Amino acid sequence: MKSFVFRLVLASVLLWSHQGCGWAADFAKVLTDSRNNISVKRWKLTSKEVGAGETGAPWSITKRTLAGGRQTGVEVIEVDNGAMKFTVVPTRGFSVWSLHAGDLRFGWDSPVREIVHPQFINLDTRGGLGWLDGFGGWMVRCGLESNGAPGKDGSQFLNLHGRIDYIPASRVEVLYEAKPVPRIVLRGIVEESLMFGPQLRLAAQISTVVGSKEILFEDTVTNLADVPQEMELLYHVNFGTPLIGAGAEFIAPVKTVAPRDARAAEGDINLWAQYQGPRPFGYTEQVYFLELQADRAGMTEVLLKSPDGKRGASMKFDINELPYFSLWKNEAPLKTGYVTGLEPATNFPNPRAQERAAGRVPKLQGGQSYRLQLTVSALTSMAEVGEAQRRIKTLEAARPVVNPSPRELD
Repeated sequence: MKSFVFRLVLASVLLWSHQGCGWAADFAKVLTDSRNNISVKRWKLTSKEVGAGETGAPWSITKRTLAGGRQTGVEVIEVDNGAMKFTVVPTRGFSVWSLHAGDLRFGWDSPVREIVHPQFINLDTRGGLGWLDGFGGWMVRCGLESNGAPGKDGSQFLNLHGRIDYIPASRVEVLYEAKPVPRIVLRGIVEESLMFGPQLRLAAQISTVVGSKEILFEDTVTNLADVPQEMELLYHVNFGTPLIGAGAEFIAPVKTVAPRDARAAEGDINLWAQYQGPRPFGYTEQVYFLELQADRAGMTEVLLKSPDGKRGASMKFDINELPYFSLWKNEAPLKTGYVTGLEPATNFPNPRAQERAAGRVPKLQGGQSYRLQLTVSALTSMAEVGEAQRRIKTLEAARPVVNPSPRELD
Protein backbone atom coordinates (compact mmCIF):
# COMPACT_ATOMS: atom_id res chain seq x y z
CA MET A 1 0.00 0.00 0.00
CA LYS A 2 1.29 3.42 -0.90
CA SER A 3 1.92 5.77 1.98
CA PHE A 4 0.10 9.08 1.93
CA VAL A 5 1.27 12.36 3.37
CA PHE A 6 -1.17 13.84 5.83
CA ARG A 7 -0.52 17.30 7.12
CA LEU A 8 -2.33 18.78 10.05
CA VAL A 9 -3.20 22.29 8.98
CA LEU A 10 -3.72 24.80 11.75
CA ALA A 11 -6.10 27.71 11.38
CA SER A 12 -4.41 30.90 10.29
CA VAL A 13 -5.30 34.48 11.12
CA LEU A 14 -4.84 37.14 8.46
CA LEU A 15 -3.53 40.49 9.67
CA TRP A 16 -3.28 43.52 7.46
CA SER A 17 -2.70 47.23 7.87
CA HIS A 18 -2.89 50.30 5.69
CA GLN A 19 0.55 51.67 5.03
CA GLY A 20 1.96 55.14 4.47
CA CYS A 21 1.85 57.45 1.49
CA GLY A 22 2.44 55.83 -1.90
CA TRP A 23 2.77 52.29 -0.49
CA ALA A 24 0.44 49.51 -1.62
CA ALA A 25 -1.91 48.50 1.19
CA ASP A 26 -2.91 44.92 1.87
CA PHE A 27 -6.61 44.37 1.34
CA ALA A 28 -9.21 41.74 2.25
CA LYS A 29 -12.89 41.49 1.32
CA VAL A 30 -15.43 38.81 2.28
CA LEU A 31 -17.81 38.26 -0.64
CA THR A 32 -19.73 35.27 0.73
CA ASP A 33 -20.26 34.04 4.28
CA SER A 34 -23.21 31.73 4.88
CA ARG A 35 -22.84 31.87 8.67
CA ASN A 36 -23.31 35.66 8.65
CA ASN A 37 -25.71 35.78 5.69
CA ILE A 38 -23.29 37.78 3.54
CA SER A 39 -23.57 37.64 -0.24
CA VAL A 40 -22.04 40.38 -2.40
CA LYS A 41 -23.45 40.00 -5.91
CA ARG A 42 -21.47 42.70 -7.73
CA TRP A 43 -18.10 44.15 -6.74
CA LYS A 44 -14.83 45.29 -8.28
CA LEU A 45 -11.34 46.15 -7.05
CA THR A 46 -8.49 47.59 -9.12
CA SER A 47 -4.80 48.10 -8.47
CA LYS A 48 -5.35 51.83 -8.49
CA GLU A 49 -7.79 51.63 -5.57
CA VAL A 50 -5.19 50.04 -3.27
CA GLY A 51 -2.37 52.33 -4.33
CA ALA A 52 -0.64 49.76 -6.52
CA GLY A 53 -1.50 51.22 -9.91
CA GLU A 54 1.87 52.92 -10.46
CA THR A 55 4.14 50.24 -8.99
CA GLY A 56 3.60 47.39 -11.45
CA ALA A 57 1.20 45.80 -13.91
CA PRO A 58 -2.37 47.05 -13.49
CA TRP A 59 -4.75 44.39 -12.22
CA SER A 60 -8.41 43.96 -11.31
CA ILE A 61 -10.81 41.58 -9.57
CA THR A 62 -14.48 41.60 -10.55
CA LYS A 63 -17.39 39.74 -8.94
CA ARG A 64 -20.65 39.39 -10.88
CA THR A 65 -23.69 37.15 -11.17
CA LEU A 66 -24.70 35.53 -14.46
CA ALA A 67 -28.22 35.48 -15.90
CA GLY A 68 -30.13 33.59 -18.55
CA GLY A 69 -30.52 29.91 -19.34
CA ARG A 70 -29.04 27.33 -16.99
CA GLN A 71 -26.36 29.78 -15.81
CA THR A 72 -28.92 31.92 -13.97
CA GLY A 73 -27.64 32.74 -10.50
CA VAL A 74 -24.08 31.51 -11.04
CA GLU A 75 -21.54 33.78 -9.32
CA VAL A 76 -18.13 34.28 -10.93
CA ILE A 77 -14.97 36.12 -9.95
CA GLU A 78 -12.92 37.39 -12.88
CA VAL A 79 -9.24 38.05 -12.17
CA ASP A 80 -6.92 40.04 -14.43
CA ASN A 81 -3.39 39.94 -12.99
CA GLY A 82 -1.90 42.10 -15.75
CA ALA A 83 -0.53 39.15 -17.74
CA MET A 84 -3.38 36.66 -17.72
CA LYS A 85 -7.10 36.48 -16.98
CA PHE A 86 -9.06 33.67 -15.36
CA THR A 87 -12.59 33.05 -14.08
CA VAL A 88 -13.26 31.38 -10.71
CA VAL A 89 -16.72 29.94 -10.07
CA PRO A 90 -17.62 29.90 -6.34
CA THR A 91 -21.04 28.44 -7.21
CA ARG A 92 -19.34 25.38 -8.73
CA GLY A 93 -16.96 24.12 -6.06
CA PHE A 94 -14.51 27.03 -6.48
CA SER A 95 -13.43 25.70 -9.88
CA VAL A 96 -11.81 27.72 -12.68
CA TRP A 97 -13.86 27.91 -15.87
CA SER A 98 -11.18 29.29 -18.19
CA LEU A 99 -7.81 31.06 -18.30
CA HIS A 100 -6.22 33.24 -20.97
CA ALA A 101 -2.63 34.46 -21.28
CA GLY A 102 -2.73 36.71 -24.32
CA ASP A 103 -4.07 34.55 -27.16
CA LEU A 104 -3.22 31.31 -25.33
CA ARG A 105 -6.38 29.73 -23.93
CA PHE A 106 -6.58 27.18 -21.17
CA GLY A 107 -9.99 25.62 -21.65
CA TRP A 108 -11.98 23.87 -24.35
CA ASP A 109 -15.12 24.02 -26.49
CA SER A 110 -17.53 21.88 -24.55
CA PRO A 111 -21.03 21.17 -25.86
CA VAL A 112 -22.01 22.66 -22.47
CA ARG A 113 -21.65 26.35 -23.33
CA GLU A 114 -23.01 27.88 -20.13
CA ILE A 115 -21.64 27.63 -16.61
CA VAL A 116 -24.56 25.53 -15.39
CA HIS A 117 -25.98 26.24 -11.94
CA PRO A 118 -26.09 23.19 -9.62
CA GLN A 119 -29.87 23.60 -9.29
CA PHE A 120 -30.20 22.27 -12.86
CA ILE A 121 -28.04 19.18 -12.27
CA ASN A 122 -29.15 15.70 -11.18
CA LEU A 123 -25.95 13.75 -10.58
CA ASP A 124 -27.76 10.40 -10.56
CA THR A 125 -29.40 10.72 -13.97
CA ARG A 126 -28.32 8.46 -16.87
CA GLY A 127 -26.90 5.83 -14.57
CA GLY A 128 -24.82 8.27 -12.53
CA LEU A 129 -23.50 10.33 -15.47
CA GLY A 130 -25.38 13.52 -14.59
CA TRP A 131 -22.04 15.19 -13.75
CA LEU A 132 -21.52 15.57 -17.51
CA ASP A 133 -24.58 17.83 -17.87
CA GLY A 134 -22.50 20.78 -16.65
CA PHE A 135 -18.99 19.67 -17.65
CA GLY A 136 -17.18 22.46 -19.46
CA GLY A 137 -14.61 23.99 -17.14
CA TRP A 138 -10.83 24.23 -17.39
CA MET A 139 -9.87 23.15 -13.84
CA VAL A 140 -12.52 20.99 -12.21
CA ARG A 141 -12.08 19.15 -8.91
CA CYS A 142 -13.50 15.62 -8.65
CA GLY A 143 -14.30 14.20 -5.20
CA LEU A 144 -14.36 14.51 -2.24
CA GLU A 145 -16.11 11.36 -1.10
CA SER A 146 -15.22 9.67 -4.38
CA ASN A 147 -14.25 10.25 -7.99
CA GLY A 148 -14.02 8.06 -11.06
CA ALA A 149 -16.56 5.92 -12.84
CA PRO A 150 -20.08 5.58 -11.43
CA GLY A 151 -21.12 2.36 -9.72
CA LYS A 152 -21.90 0.62 -6.49
CA ASP A 153 -19.57 0.43 -3.51
CA GLY A 154 -21.27 -2.02 -1.20
CA SER A 155 -24.83 -0.79 -0.76
CA GLN A 156 -23.94 2.75 -1.85
CA PHE A 157 -24.26 4.03 -5.43
CA LEU A 158 -21.63 6.63 -6.38
CA ASN A 159 -22.06 8.99 -9.32
CA LEU A 160 -19.36 9.94 -11.81
CA HIS A 161 -16.61 12.10 -10.26
CA GLY A 162 -18.37 12.87 -7.00
CA ARG A 163 -20.27 15.97 -5.88
CA ILE A 164 -17.73 18.69 -5.01
CA ASP A 165 -17.95 20.48 -8.38
CA TYR A 166 -21.67 21.11 -7.85
CA ILE A 167 -21.52 22.43 -4.28
CA PRO A 168 -21.47 26.24 -3.86
CA ALA A 169 -18.82 27.75 -1.60
CA SER A 170 -20.13 28.76 1.82
CA ARG A 171 -17.38 31.35 2.33
CA VAL A 172 -15.43 33.36 -0.24
CA GLU A 173 -12.72 35.91 0.50
CA VAL A 174 -10.53 37.97 -1.83
CA LEU A 175 -7.15 39.35 -0.75
CA TYR A 176 -4.40 41.49 -2.16
CA GLU A 177 -0.94 41.06 -0.60
CA ALA A 178 1.62 43.72 -1.46
CA LYS A 179 4.60 41.94 0.11
CA PRO A 180 6.89 40.10 -0.32
CA VAL A 181 5.62 40.22 -3.94
CA PRO A 182 2.30 41.65 -5.15
CA ARG A 183 -0.15 38.76 -5.11
CA ILE A 184 -3.89 38.22 -5.63
CA VAL A 185 -5.43 35.50 -3.44
CA LEU A 186 -8.91 33.96 -3.55
CA ARG A 187 -10.05 31.69 -0.73
CA GLY A 188 -13.13 29.49 -0.62
CA ILE A 189 -14.70 27.00 1.76
CA VAL A 190 -16.79 24.20 0.25
CA GLU A 191 -18.38 21.60 2.51
CA GLU A 192 -19.49 18.14 1.41
CA SER A 193 -21.44 17.02 4.46
CA LEU A 194 -24.58 15.01 5.04
CA MET A 195 -26.27 12.98 7.74
CA PHE A 196 -25.06 9.36 7.79
CA GLY A 197 -22.38 10.26 5.26
CA PRO A 198 -19.10 12.11 4.80
CA GLN A 199 -18.28 15.34 6.59
CA LEU A 200 -15.50 16.74 4.44
CA ARG A 201 -14.42 20.37 4.05
CA LEU A 202 -12.43 21.75 1.13
CA ALA A 203 -10.47 24.90 2.01
CA ALA A 204 -9.36 26.10 -1.42
CA GLN A 205 -6.88 28.86 -2.15
CA ILE A 206 -6.16 30.13 -5.66
CA SER A 207 -3.37 32.69 -6.01
CA THR A 208 -1.34 34.43 -8.66
CA VAL A 209 1.56 36.87 -8.58
CA VAL A 210 0.70 40.12 -10.33
CA GLY A 211 2.16 40.18 -13.83
CA SER A 212 2.94 36.44 -13.87
CA LYS A 213 1.63 33.65 -16.12
CA GLU A 214 1.29 31.20 -13.25
CA ILE A 215 -1.60 30.13 -11.02
CA LEU A 216 -1.22 28.21 -7.77
CA PHE A 217 -3.86 25.95 -6.25
CA GLU A 218 -3.48 25.15 -2.55
CA ASP A 219 -6.20 22.87 -1.22
CA THR A 220 -6.80 21.37 2.21
CA VAL A 221 -9.37 18.61 2.73
CA THR A 222 -10.38 18.14 6.38
CA ASN A 223 -12.46 15.40 7.98
CA LEU A 224 -14.90 17.35 10.17
CA ALA A 225 -16.20 14.21 11.85
CA ASP A 226 -14.71 12.46 14.88
CA VAL A 227 -14.53 9.09 13.11
CA PRO A 228 -12.29 8.00 10.19
CA GLN A 229 -13.41 8.94 6.68
CA GLU A 230 -12.13 8.04 3.21
CA MET A 231 -11.51 10.80 0.67
CA GLU A 232 -10.48 11.09 -2.98
CA LEU A 233 -9.48 14.16 -4.99
CA LEU A 234 -8.63 14.49 -8.67
CA TYR A 235 -7.81 17.67 -10.60
CA HIS A 236 -9.53 17.41 -13.99
CA VAL A 237 -7.47 20.01 -15.94
CA ASN A 238 -8.82 20.26 -19.49
CA PHE A 239 -7.31 21.68 -22.69
CA GLY A 240 -8.62 22.06 -26.21
CA THR A 241 -7.37 24.16 -29.10
CA PRO A 242 -4.92 25.81 -29.59
CA LEU A 243 -2.84 23.58 -27.32
CA ILE A 244 -3.96 20.30 -28.81
CA GLY A 245 -4.17 19.31 -32.45
CA ALA A 246 -2.27 17.10 -34.86
CA GLY A 247 1.34 17.07 -33.64
CA ALA A 248 0.68 18.14 -30.06
CA GLU A 249 2.52 16.13 -27.41
CA PHE A 250 2.24 15.25 -23.74
CA ILE A 251 5.68 15.19 -22.07
CA ALA A 252 6.31 13.79 -18.58
CA PRO A 253 8.96 11.88 -16.57
CA VAL A 254 7.02 8.62 -16.77
CA LYS A 255 7.81 5.70 -14.50
CA THR A 256 4.96 3.43 -15.64
CA VAL A 257 2.07 3.83 -18.07
CA ALA A 258 -0.82 1.49 -18.80
CA PRO A 259 -4.03 1.78 -20.82
CA ARG A 260 -7.15 1.96 -18.68
CA ASP A 261 -9.05 -0.52 -20.84
CA ALA A 262 -9.04 -2.38 -24.14
CA ARG A 263 -10.06 0.77 -26.03
CA ALA A 264 -6.97 2.66 -24.83
CA ALA A 265 -4.80 -0.34 -25.75
CA GLU A 266 -5.89 -0.32 -29.40
CA GLY A 267 -3.35 0.60 -32.07
CA ASP A 268 0.25 1.52 -31.30
CA ILE A 269 0.55 1.90 -27.51
CA ASN A 270 3.82 3.80 -28.02
CA LEU A 271 1.78 6.71 -29.45
CA TRP A 272 -0.18 7.17 -26.22
CA ALA A 273 1.38 10.63 -25.62
CA GLN A 274 0.85 11.92 -29.17
CA TYR A 275 -2.18 13.76 -30.55
CA GLN A 276 -3.53 13.18 -34.04
CA GLY A 277 -6.18 15.88 -34.20
CA PRO A 278 -9.98 15.55 -34.32
CA ARG A 279 -11.04 12.08 -35.39
CA PRO A 280 -14.07 10.91 -37.38
CA PHE A 281 -17.50 10.45 -35.82
CA GLY A 282 -17.58 7.29 -33.70
CA TYR A 283 -14.26 7.90 -31.96
CA THR A 284 -14.21 6.75 -28.31
CA GLU A 285 -12.14 8.36 -25.56
CA GLN A 286 -8.79 6.87 -24.49
CA VAL A 287 -7.41 7.00 -20.94
CA TYR A 288 -3.92 6.12 -19.72
CA PHE A 289 -2.84 5.61 -16.11
CA LEU A 290 0.62 6.88 -15.15
CA GLU A 291 3.02 6.89 -12.25
CA LEU A 292 5.65 9.60 -12.52
CA GLN A 293 9.26 10.09 -11.54
CA ALA A 294 10.20 13.05 -9.37
CA ASP A 295 13.14 14.78 -7.72
CA ARG A 296 14.33 13.90 -4.21
CA ALA A 297 11.75 16.19 -2.65
CA GLY A 298 8.95 14.47 -4.56
CA MET A 299 8.31 17.32 -7.01
CA THR A 300 7.47 16.48 -10.60
CA GLU A 301 6.38 18.34 -13.71
CA VAL A 302 4.37 17.54 -16.84
CA LEU A 303 3.99 19.50 -20.07
CA LEU A 304 1.38 19.78 -22.79
CA LYS A 305 3.16 21.06 -25.90
CA SER A 306 1.31 22.70 -28.80
CA PRO A 307 1.65 21.33 -32.35
CA ASP A 308 4.07 24.11 -33.37
CA GLY A 309 6.07 23.88 -30.12
CA LYS A 310 5.63 27.59 -29.44
CA ARG A 311 3.09 27.32 -26.61
CA GLY A 312 2.38 25.00 -23.76
CA ALA A 313 0.99 24.32 -20.30
CA SER A 314 3.25 23.19 -17.46
CA MET A 315 1.91 21.53 -14.28
CA LYS A 316 4.03 21.00 -11.17
CA PHE A 317 3.05 19.02 -8.07
CA ASP A 318 4.29 16.72 -5.31
CA ILE A 319 3.82 13.00 -5.98
CA ASN A 320 3.60 12.40 -2.22
CA GLU A 321 0.36 14.41 -2.29
CA LEU A 322 -0.81 13.46 -5.80
CA PRO A 323 0.79 10.08 -6.51
CA TYR A 324 -1.35 9.00 -9.49
CA PHE A 325 -1.87 10.62 -12.88
CA SER A 326 -4.39 10.02 -15.67
CA LEU A 327 -4.16 11.27 -19.25
CA TRP A 328 -7.58 11.56 -20.87
CA LYS A 329 -7.65 11.92 -24.64
CA ASN A 330 -10.97 12.69 -26.32
CA GLU A 331 -9.97 13.43 -29.91
CA ALA A 332 -13.57 13.57 -31.06
CA PRO A 333 -14.89 15.91 -33.77
CA LEU A 334 -14.46 19.55 -32.74
CA LYS A 335 -18.10 20.31 -31.98
CA THR A 336 -18.62 17.16 -29.92
CA GLY A 337 -15.97 17.99 -27.32
CA TYR A 338 -12.40 17.84 -28.64
CA VAL A 339 -10.36 17.89 -25.43
CA THR A 340 -7.63 16.31 -23.36
CA GLY A 341 -7.46 16.11 -19.58
CA LEU A 342 -4.28 16.17 -17.46
CA GLU A 343 -5.36 14.69 -14.13
CA PRO A 344 -3.10 14.41 -11.06
CA ALA A 345 -4.91 12.74 -8.18
CA THR A 346 -4.83 10.83 -4.92
CA ASN A 347 -6.03 7.77 -6.86
CA PHE A 348 -6.86 6.51 -10.33
CA PRO A 349 -10.43 7.32 -11.47
CA ASN A 350 -11.69 3.77 -11.14
CA PRO A 351 -14.70 2.79 -9.00
CA ARG A 352 -13.88 3.45 -5.35
CA ALA A 353 -14.14 -0.21 -4.34
CA GLN A 354 -11.46 -1.08 -6.92
CA GLU A 355 -9.18 1.72 -5.70
CA ARG A 356 -9.67 0.73 -2.06
CA ALA A 357 -8.69 -2.86 -2.86
CA ALA A 358 -5.51 -1.53 -4.50
CA GLY A 359 -4.65 0.61 -1.45
CA ARG A 360 -5.13 3.90 -3.24
CA VAL A 361 -7.86 5.52 -1.12
CA PRO A 362 -6.58 7.85 1.65
CA LYS A 363 -8.37 7.69 4.98
CA LEU A 364 -8.49 10.70 7.29
CA GLN A 365 -8.85 10.28 11.01
CA GLY A 366 -11.30 12.52 12.84
CA GLY A 367 -10.17 16.15 12.48
CA GLN A 368 -7.27 15.23 10.20
CA SER A 369 -6.39 17.11 7.01
CA TYR A 370 -4.80 16.32 3.65
CA ARG A 371 -3.01 19.15 1.89
CA LEU A 372 -2.37 19.41 -1.87
CA GLN A 373 -0.69 21.92 -4.17
CA LEU A 374 -0.77 22.28 -7.94
CA THR A 375 1.02 24.97 -9.97
CA VAL A 376 0.02 25.62 -13.59
CA SER A 377 2.04 27.88 -15.88
CA ALA A 378 1.16 29.30 -19.29
CA LEU A 379 4.12 29.00 -21.67
CA THR A 380 3.92 31.48 -24.52
CA SER A 381 7.22 31.06 -26.36
CA MET A 382 9.34 28.26 -27.79
CA ALA A 383 12.06 29.16 -25.28
CA GLU A 384 9.69 28.66 -22.32
CA VAL A 385 8.47 25.35 -23.73
CA GLY A 386 12.05 24.21 -24.28
CA GLU A 387 13.04 25.10 -20.73
CA ALA A 388 10.12 23.07 -19.35
CA GLN A 389 11.21 20.10 -21.47
CA ARG A 390 14.75 20.37 -20.07
CA ARG A 391 13.45 20.44 -16.48
CA ILE A 392 11.38 17.33 -17.11
CA LYS A 393 14.36 15.58 -18.70
CA THR A 394 16.36 15.99 -15.48
CA LEU A 395 13.67 14.05 -13.60
CA GLU A 396 14.01 10.96 -15.77
CA ALA A 397 16.13 8.49 -13.81
CA ALA A 398 15.01 5.41 -15.74
CA ARG A 399 13.25 4.46 -18.97
CA PRO A 400 9.48 4.25 -18.64
CA VAL A 401 7.73 0.91 -18.43
CA VAL A 402 4.97 0.84 -21.05
CA ASN A 403 2.35 -1.86 -20.53
CA PRO A 404 0.71 -2.74 -23.87
CA SER A 405 -2.48 -4.06 -22.28
CA PRO A 406 -4.65 -3.04 -19.31
CA ARG A 407 -3.13 -4.16 -16.01
CA GLU A 408 -2.92 -3.16 -12.40
CA LEU A 409 -0.03 -0.78 -11.74
CA ASP A 410 2.11 -1.82 -8.77
